[in-house]
Amino acid sequence: MHSSKHFVIITLLILLSLATAIARTASEWRSRTIYQLLTDRFAQSPGQKNPQLCANNGNEYEIRRYCGGTFTGVIDKLDYIKDMGFDAIWISPVVKQFEKETKYGPGWHGYWAQDIYEINSHFGTANELKQLVQEAHARNIWVMVDVVANHMGPQEGTTPYTAEYLKAYTPFNKTEHFHDFCVIEHWGNDYEVEHCSLGGYDLPLPDLNTENPQVVDIFSNWISDLVREYNFDGIRIDTVKHVRREFWSEFTAAAGVFSIGEMFHDDPYTVGNYQNYMDSVLGYPLFEKIIPVFTNPFSDMGSVSRAVQSMRGAFKDVTVLGNFIDNHDQPRFLSRTQDRNLLKNALTFVLLTDGIPIIYQGTEQGFNGGNDPWNREALWPSNYSQSSDLYQFIATINKFRQTLPSSYFTSLSIEAWANDRIYAFFKDRALVVMTIYGTYDPMFSIKVKTNGLYSVGTTLVNILNCTEKVTVDSYGEVGVRITGDPRIFYPSQEVKGLCQIDKRRMNRKVDRQINIFKFA
Repeated sequence: MHSSKHFVIITLLILLSLATAIARTASEWRSRTIYQLLTDRFAQSPGQKNPQLCANNGNEYEIRRYCGGTFTGVIDKLDYIKDMGFDAIWISPVVKQFEKETKYGPGWHGYWAQDIYEINSHFGTANELKQLVQEAHARNIWVMVDVVANHMGPQEGTTPYTAEYLKAYTPFNKTEHFHDFCVIEHWGNDYEVEHCSLGGYDLPLPDLNTENPQVVDIFSNWISDLVREYNFDGIRIDTVKHVRREFWSEFTAAAGVFSIGEMFHDDPYTVGNYQNYMDSVLGYPLFEKIIPVFTNPFSDMGSVSRAVQSMRGAFKDVTVLGNFIDNHDQPRFLSRTQDRNLLKNALTFVLLTDGIPIIYQGTEQGFNGGNDPWNREALWPSNYSQSSDLYQFIATINKFRQTLPSSYFTSLSIEAWANDRIYAFFKDRALVVMTIYGTYDPMFSIKVKTNGLYSVGTTLVNILNCTEKVTVDSYGEVGVRITGDPRIFYPSQEVKGLCQIDKRRMNRKVDRQINIFKFA
């Protein structure tokens, strides 16, 4: 009887451990919305001794060094993320970095590893990292960790690749663990891109020999252990084009969770090839096309239409691609234009088009930093305001996404309108209309053919204000008022939670509707 009781307890513990280590797949991630945070820049621990550190983004010395963000700081601000409607976070690489100074500061960002088996003590302890994941999961927020397998950290002032140089790394401390030193001179040459050092002669990042079976085995075991030890739900992989493609198949299989890689290139077919080796990639080809359009009211929305189509032709599955308008490697959207209406239209596109949206910390507070390091601001000077217009705007769309059926995330958008200033699409039951008029309101309307998506007489409500409504007429068309604001229409009878519209209000005419329609 006694041994039977012990058997039951052990069985329950095993089942509990399995339940808390669920491998999240690409299909499960498809409906998630990711908030990208830089662990060192997102939030300091409560009671931080130097709360004003890095608060002045004009101090380059400070922002190239550790600013004091921690795992416990992230825990303290998880509700700020959840209240904005996000259900996933992407955190910085967590492994130990070189402490030595370089001309660009130390590796506060996490991409300059010294020891892949140790946790970066600047961020906190292993137990605090586990607590962060547990607290996130308690809020239904999944955690994606950033990882690097291409290179280790730089050692300024030391001769690269000597025995003395290599012994500083763990576990890669032998000559055969690294490629011979070379500098990328021809970026179209795959051999150079995959074998030579990032950083060049200026600050070389020792390039790992991912053809070496020992290196492959070490990485496979490491990523498997890392994901399971901390119960991560996904991995974001840095610099994937700098490693032979076949390596990623084994690496991502060992991880056993959703994987999304950084492939920095503007050609859809070049980037799309990497979806044969991992679940997803960041949508850089789409980013490169949409940013010049959404930041310029005199550009052409037809470019967005063509970009959407080219992505579909180049990728196996665009519904799991990572879409973004800001990140830590690119100048912020508001550094290119100060027009927040343009930003809201771009955000609407990223949050509702095919794929997984990724919003970079600070976008919701209107941050406008340019190139690195100015785009890597500390968030605490914003006081984590939840009343800012951009925070509220993102929260509204995110909460709308959470009410949508699974068919929304598996279906592809259908173009409804595209000309120089307007781009609109249907996706499942939604009609999404974006413009690049910005702060200028042209005050005209267009007739959009719904092609049988809605029955005649169906009323659609704009979920961004819950007052503007359009009705499908006898021709199967809806009249949409065009201003500098985006519009997100959904059948009013199917809206859940966002717009509590009673019958009396639904039957009342909306003042903003107009009866005369012009074509753009």
